[in-house]
Amino acid sequence: MKKVSILLAVAVLLGVAVSQINLASFISYQQKRSDAIIAEKMAASIGTLAYVYGYPLVDMAAQMHNETHLVKAEQQVYAPINRLHRFDEIVGPDNAGNLRLPNNDTLYFSGWFDIRNEPVIIHTPDTQGRYFTIAVTNLYSEVTHIGRRTFGTDEAYYALVSPDWQGTLPEGITPIEVESTTGWLLGRMYVAGKNDKPAAVDAMNNIWMAALSEFTPGQKPATPTPANSDPIDPLKSIEFFSYMNKALRTLPTRASEQALMAQFDLIGIGPNSHFDPEQLSEATLKGLEQALEEGINIVEASELRTLPSYNGWMIPQKVGRYGFDYIQRASVVANGYGNLPEESTYAATLTSGDDDIMTGSNTYKLHFEKGQLPPVKGFWSVATYELPKKQLASNEINRYSIGDRTPGIHFNDDGSLTIWLQSEKPEDPNKNWLPVPEGIFMAVMRMYEPEQAILDKEYQLARIERVK
Repeated sequence: MKKVSILLAVAVLLGVAVSQINLASFISYQQKRSDAIIAEKMAASIGTLAYVYGYPLVDMAAQMHNETHLVKAEQQVYAPINRLHRFDEIVGPDNAGNLRLPNNDTLYFSGWFDIRNEPVIIHTPDTQGRYFTIAVTNLYSEVTHIGRRTFGTDEAYYALVSPDWQGTLPEGITPIEVESTTGWLLGRMYVAGKNDKPAAVDAMNNIWMAALSEFTPGQKPATPTPANSDPIDPLKSIEFFSYMNKALRTLPTRASEQALMAQFDLIGIGPNSHFDPEQLSEATLKGLEQALEEGINIVEASELRTLPSYNGWMIPQKVGRYGFDYIQRASVVANGYGNLPEESTYAATLTSGDDDIMTGSNTYKLHFEKGQLPPVKGFWSVATYELPKKQLASNEINRYSIGDRTPGIHFNDDGSLTIWLQSEKPEDPNKNWLPVPEGIFMAVMRMYEPEQAILDKEYQLARIERVK
């Protein structure tokens, strides 16, 4: 009897021990599973927002690398850091380079600046009233303008300086504070067609930049030896978060975004983190891969989302300054960056008055009644772009825009103006013909130095109408 009791007691004790072991294993398993779920879902959720937020930072990092290094044999845009690339051809279908929705009204020049150690000086010549502008763009795609509207057209020197720079500039140099220590300059010089191009090129060639330590008034600095490299394209890989993290570590944290940065740090991509994908847990990496996919989908969708419409024309409400509207910021960057509205206001449409998508198989007209042309201090033009390329399309007369400076433009007897948008050349030679792509296309109206009526939306563009 004692033997049976002892054996039973041992069996009970062993059973309890086994149960405790199973319970501990179960708890441990559940904890690890819960940790993995949290890590994956947090990385997916926060990472998606981070992708939208960081899109301009990474897009600019990629462009900066690819345009300040020689990355391919036939490279259209190249200039070392703190130097300018000048594009002395009027933009057409075959020479737009990395520009998206390029204009046909100005010559382009561009460059990437680095003011981490010292300011960069920009020289602009006396353009004798000729319109020009330089969009000083920080890594957030926010813009400050140097040019005719802001400072006039006399010869001048400007200095790009970081907020924490301590030093003294030479006399006569206007400081321009830039929040990020690296960024982009995109310049535009007005050109009134081929006959005006030599004068426009001469003015553009007299715009140059130099670091403060190499600056001598009136002397354009030498160009450094080109650097070769492989191109980078991190927008659709996990490397996106590496480039974003690197940029955030160089930027001053905005007081209004401290909580957001703390969330980014929770998943290892914020300004106080050093992102290393090889050190991530499997769950976090899985979540970031989901975030990458979702972020790409959001940005691509934002490029074609419905914007506020004014008589059928979509006019972005925020360009060059965005506040907390990170989707709008990403959308503008994906579509090609932009000037502040007071510098140039853009209006775009995909549809005609019948709300049908415009295609080259139809004929359209844009009619302005007398006295109803866009009220601008500068100039205006309308251009068309083939979709989804967002580029100008070749045509038999090499005309890619029509505006108030187009040679030979014909006004109607009553003083009104009609522009004909069609793929085939009209029989009437007096028609103001703007060739359009054969497939789906977008029309973009540019209004440079717009009057207040445009900025206040009091002036509304006429709707493009389908004729047949």
